[in-house]
Order: sequence, then C-alpha cells, then structure tokens
Amino acid sequence: MLRSIPVTHVPGVGQAKQRCLAELGIETVHDLLHYFPRRYEDRRPRPLEAFGPSERVTVRAVVEGDAQVRWHGKKSVCLATLRVDYRQRVRGMWFNQHYLKPKLTDGRIVTVTGRYDPDRQTLVISHTDFGGRQAEDGLVPVYAGSKALGSSQLQGIIRKALERYADQLEELLSHDLMRKYRLWTHRQAVCKMHEPTSTEDLRQAHRRLAFEEFFLFQLQLQWFRATVQPTQQGVARRVPDDAWDTFRASLPYPLTGAQERACLEIANDLGSPTAMHRLLQGDVGSGKTWVAFWAAYAVYRNGEQSAFMAPTEILAEQHMAAASQRLTPLGMTVRLLTGSTPEAERRRLLQEIADGSVHLVIGTHALLTEDVEFANLGLVITDEQHRFGVSQRAILRQKGRAPDVLYLSATPIPRTLALAVYGDLDVTTLNELPAGRQPIRTVWLRMSEEAAAIRLARRELAAGRQVYVVAPLVEESEHMADVRSATELESHLQAQFAGYAVALLHGRMPSREKDAVMRAFAAGDVRVLVSTTVIEVGIDVPNASVMLIYHAERFGLAQLHQLRGRVGRGPHASHCLLLSDASSEYAVERLQTMVATQDGFEIAEKDLALRGPGEFLGVRQSGLPEFSVGDLAKDFRIMEVARDEAAALIKNPDFWLLPAYQSLRRTLREVPKSSYYRD
Repeated sequence: MLRSIPVTHVPGVGQAKQRCLAELGIETVHDLLHYFPRRYEDRRPRPLEAFGPSERVTVRAVVEGDAQVRWHGKKSVCLATLRVDYRQRVRGMWFNQHYLKPKLTDGRIVTVTGRYDPDRQTLVISHTDFGGRQAEDGLVPVYAGSKALGSSQLQGIIRKALERYADQLEELLSHDLMRKYRLWTHRQAVCKMHEPTSTEDLRQAHRRLAFEEFFLFQLQLQWFRATVQPTQQGVARRVPDDAWDTFRASLPYPLTGAQERACLEIANDLGSPTAMHRLLQGDVGSGKTWVAFWAAYAVYRNGEQSAFMAPTEILAEQHMAAASQRLTPLGMTVRLLTGSTPEAERRRLLQEIADGSVHLVIGTHALLTEDVEFANLGLVITDEQHRFGVSQRAILRQKGRAPDVLYLSATPIPRTLALAVYGDLDVTTLNELPAGRQPIRTVWLRMSEEAAAIRLARRELAAGRQVYVVAPLVEESEHMADVRSATELESHLQAQFAGYAVALLHGRMPSREKDAVMRAFAAGDVRVLVSTTVIEVGIDVPNASVMLIYHAERFGLAQLHQLRGRVGRGPHASHCLLLSDASSEYAVERLQTMVATQDGFEIAEKDLALRGPGEFLGVRQSGLPEFSVGDLAKDFRIMEVARDEAAALIKNPDFWLLPAYQSLRRTLREVPKSSYYRD
C-alpha cells in the first residue's frame, strides 16, 4: 500500500528533502504521486506569428554571435541576437541570468520561452532549453514548490517515484464503471498528469481523476445518508388528506409548478420516519415563504408546533405579518418573539408556547434562549440559514423531539456546489417566479450620467414610489478618494430629492436606530433610503421601485443581484441603475451580466466561473470541499454523474459483499469525510 510507504523510499530523498516535502503535506509515496502540477507550460515550439500579443511564446532559435552581459548595479541583463526559424532576427534578453553567457555561443541551437514584443523585436526570456527531454516533451508541469524545493526538483523526485512505484498504484473503480464512461485507469491518469505528451492526455487524465475524487466524496456522503442519518430517527407525521386542498384554496394566487413540487416533497418527508433535512433554495421572489407556511400548516394539522427563525427583527416581523394573513384564517395561532418583545408580553408568550396554544412562533435569535420551551415542536424552519451558525441551528432542533428541519436560502447556489456543500441534505430548488411579478429594468450608466438616474428616481417618487440608494462605503476613505460614501451621498441627495424624506442606514448604527429607519422606510415615512449593503437581505417594501447603486463595480455579482431583488416586489415596474466607470475586464463582465439577465441561478453560475467556489461562498463558509483535481466550477457535469453512480452503488447490496469492491470500501474508510473540507 503506497499510503504506508514513507517518501524516503524514493531514490534521492534523504532526511533534508523529507522535511521539505513534509512542509508541502507530502509524507508518503501515495502523497507524492498524487501531488499534481498546478499548471503546465506549453513549450512546444511554434512560429512567432502563431502567437498573439502578450502571449508567452516558445520558439527554436540559433544564437548569432556571442552573448553580452550588462550590469545595472546588482542586476544584470544578458543580451544575444537570435535567429528564429532561420529567417527572423530578434533580440533575446535574459534578466539576472548572466550565468547563461558561456552557453549562449555563436551557432548554439536553443529553445526559449518568454514574452515577445513585436514592435521592438525583443524577446524577454524566462526559460531556456539547451536540448533534452523538456524541449522534446513541450508540456512542462509546474508544481507548487517552496523556497527549499522548487518545481523542477519536485518534477525530478516525482519522476523517480513513478519509475519505481507507478505499477503499484491501486485501481478503485470497477471495470464496468470505467467502460461505461470510457475512463482511463488510475495508473494511466496519474502518469499522464505528471508527464503529458499532449493536451488530450491532460483532458483524459483530468477527467478520470476528477470523477474519482467526486465519486469518493459522494460515496462518503451517500454512505452517511444510508448508515448514519437513518439512525437519526424522526417522527412519521400523518398529514390529513384534506390539508393540501385546504391550504391551496386559501391562497390568493395559484402556486407555481416548482412550489407545488416542493410542497409535495415536504409532505413526503413529513410522512417518513426519517428526520427531514431539506434545503429550499430559490431566487428572490420565487415563493419560498408560502412553501414554508405549507410545511407549518401540515405539521399543525398533525397536532404539533413549528418554529420559524429569521436573521433580523424586521424580516421576522414581515414573516409574522404574512403568516398571520395566510395561516390565521386556517385556525393557526401565530406569534412573534424577538429581542424587542416587552417583558410582560414575553412571559405570557413563553407560557403559551410551553402549553402548546401557539402553533407557529416566528422569531430571531430570541428563540434560542433556555426559557423558550415547546410543548411539541415538530418543525424547525431557518430562513437565510447561512447567517446562523451550526450550533445555533442545533439548539433550536434540540427543543423538540426529533423535529423535521427545513432550511431556506435566497442566495442561489449552482447545482454543482449544492451537491458538494449540501450533499447530505435534500435540495429543492424553486426555479419559477409567481405570476404577477414585474420585470426589473437594469441599466448600466457612467458616473457622468448620474443626472439621468436622478431624474428617473424623481419621476418614480412623484408617482408615489420609493427609492433605494446604495454606496460601497459608510464614510469617505483616503484610500478611495474617488468613491462616494453613504454619508456623503445622503447630504448630496437631500438637495437632489428636495421635498422627499431622505434617511441614512448603515451597519455601524445601533440596532434600535437601524430598525427604526427600516421601519420608517417600510411604512413609507422615508421615501429615499441611502444605505450600504446592510439592506441586501431582510427588508421587503413592495412600494420601492428604484435601486440606484453608486460605484457598482465595487460589488460582487451575488451582492448586486441581491440588492436588485429589493425592488420589483410590488405591482409596479421597477428599475435597477448601476452607476459605474468600470474599466477592468472582470468588472465590466459582472455589470454586463447584470444587464443581460435576471435569473439568479444563471448569475450564480457566472459568478462561480468568474471567482471560483472559494470566493463564491466566502472565506468564512465552512463545509466547502477542497479537491486536488476536480474543479467545482468547470466539472459540474462530472459531479452530477459521480453522485448518481455513488447513490446507486451504496444501494447495491453487492457493494458490501463482493471482493471486487474491497479496495474501494477500504479507501472509503481510510479517507475521512473531513479531509475534503477546510477547517
């Protein structure tokens, strides 16, 4: 087993190199062979005209005359004339590589890699081959090394390890699976990752190893669901046959197809003896709240209580208003519990929750305190679940006897990440918007066009609507002198919107002051709200029809989409105005995406492609798997296939019995699930 062979068994690796390898996380021969290059340099020679501007070029050339070295203080530049393809002369420049001068002699044939400037006919060279294997192979692996152990040294050590141990690389996948998807063997893939001879080699090697990584990861999740979760016994809740028709008939608008599917999935979960762990995700305005209300009503019809936890008081109050309107006529008693609940009312409410006369309690973190006791808690709903810690969500679950759990998220996450991050949850996606939702017109304007944005906002105000204005900073910053802050904009817009109440909101304000401003805006007493991204989630004002975002290039795609989702929530046509002088390719692409689509999942896919999964989910997001080969942004189809195959295999009784699966079962036990996750 290569996992148990120390790396010192590789020829040329003594104690000093062993310490250097250990710093890179390489302890065994298995670690070494699976330490793959971070990128590849294409050093296959091509004619100069085949390369575009600013591309790294690799060409074969003949040195004409002897090289010269010039010194500028402690820095040097080695200069030589090179004839490329026996016809074109260029000036070769090697910075701080004066030691190459003796080799760069007249008539010497070299293969060089560097940046070519066609206007000056110069080639700044970073790598020089004087013959040998690298020059022949063309695709050169580049490893993430250290100061003590560079990429080329790692390449040499890995080559020796391959020569001695490649035949001992263990095959984990069955022949049937490899034949079904035309996958290379594990040995072929590992060898070609380190020593590719073509880009097709790399594609096939990556495809095989990405599938294997995802397959093992999904097997662990499916194994957990098959062997651990069933022991987390729930309660098979009996929902009366007429409950669904009664709930549907009470709604002012018909449910979308996606909402109906979600409601029926939840009904099936409630009837199962296994505890429900379901994530309900959907774009802003997709109708998650109605689905959550159905779950609460179904549990009520079974004679149990529900708890609905929201991250902010104002969001809890809005859920309370909606629940009272929808569920009270159906016989449910709905109450609100927050940090602002007066003490006398709180004591009375705690007694009603404890004796079971409250059927649905909606609240904030106040629900987590020890004195909140339920008579028979059957369902826990957590809104914007990523805003609560794992321990906080667990506290609420522990207040009931095996309650079912429903998580809500208005932050669209691409399916590939949902499979990875929430692999041990059932994921339901609402991908339809209810009838009557007005489209939001999104426009990108330059900062010089601010007056046009102000005119549009004033027209909406004159029609009785309300306006959000968002800035990236609370106050002016000397480091970003050209960026207008929320504080500065409030003063500026008081004059621009004379005659209309303008208020400022930002995260540094005391909680009570923030809540007061948000309530005033929700009530229509404030007509223009100047804010930072504190309003990104947690405020629902159907009368707001304009979202004006200053310096929009300073916000991420997900933030911009969430901000845009604050408007378009009522019957009026709405506008999202992006003010920005963006010039970088990345910023321009973000803004163009916002203008082109309102589909949150399409935006999420684009955001994932632009930023990668780590930045997409945020550095504080725990539970993000870290793969050495598979790319969650690009290999989503492989992840989906791997999950389906893993689920089928775990259900197959032969998996637990047949010798053919022995290696796979052993690896599954040896590699803990936590190894895929960042701490």
